[in-house]
Amino acid sequence: MLSATAKLFGIDEFELYVFSFGWFSLGSSYLLARLVIAAEYTAGLLLICNFHPGPAWWAGMGMLAAFSVFLAVLLLTGNRDNCHCFGEWVDLKPGASLVKNLAWMALMVPGYGIRPFRCRHKDLWLALAAIVPLATVLIVSPPDNWRYDSYARHSMLNEEAFREAMDSDVLPASLQEGSHVVCFYSLKCRYCKMSAQKIVALRARGEFSDAPIVAVFGRGENTDTRPFLEETGLGPEEIHFIEPADFLKITNGAFPVIVLLDGTEVIATYNYRNLH
Repeated sequence: MLSATAKLFGIDEFELYVFSFGWFSLGSSYLLARLVIAAEYTAGLLLICNFHPGPAWWAGMGMLAAFSVFLAVLLLTGNRDNCHCFGEWVDLKPGASLVKNLAWMALMVPGYGIRPFRCRHKDLWLALAAIVPLATVLIVSPPDNWRYDSYARHSMLNEEAFREAMDSDVLPASLQEGSHVVCFYSLKCRYCKMSAQKIVALRARGEFSDAPIVAVFGRGENTDTRPFLEETGLGPEEIHFIEPADFLKITNGAFPVIVLLDGTEVIATYNYRNLH
């Protein structure tokens, strides 16, 4: 249950991690991430309550075994990134997480065949243990694709300021020729980094514009973009820095802002939540 709670608090990173493998669509990754969390909560509740110890034991052991196979595959393929077993709370590598799972499986062995607690309406409690965690997870953190339209209405691009910046050479005039993906990022912004990772994953599947990417950062003391680009995998064709006042005016102080631009026409604008 601690693992499920850690994943829930880091749900944005966890769902992006699921999507990064390329096995599921973005919407399916949102849902699958929440199903995994709900399943962990359910297994934990069943083991703690002990009113159906047999199914609970097999469910817990099966889940650990499935996760262990997944971790073993990561190790065999050379993947050493954080496996998100404990979300962002602990940067746990696949090898360490596999050892953890095997230890938990060993600790569960003596619990096989344990007598159940006496409890009335066991089937009702079993149903609640399965339904309540899933409902709670979906209520606490609804998948972003359920609210794309709502997020789109709150896009923070100040289009007037954006056009003024292009006309006054605050932004390069070349943006007005051809198609571009203009990304307004902060080097320290968590969601800016995740939006860049999402763009990379979407483009790898042909699900996002293949127009040249222009990354625009607010000018500050740090202008070294290498850590940002290495962490996200983003490869922009152009990188520009503009004054903080101009950056904040264009983005209304909320970023990331991603603009699909065709000549002088703004085709679409995205923040992290409605980026798809």
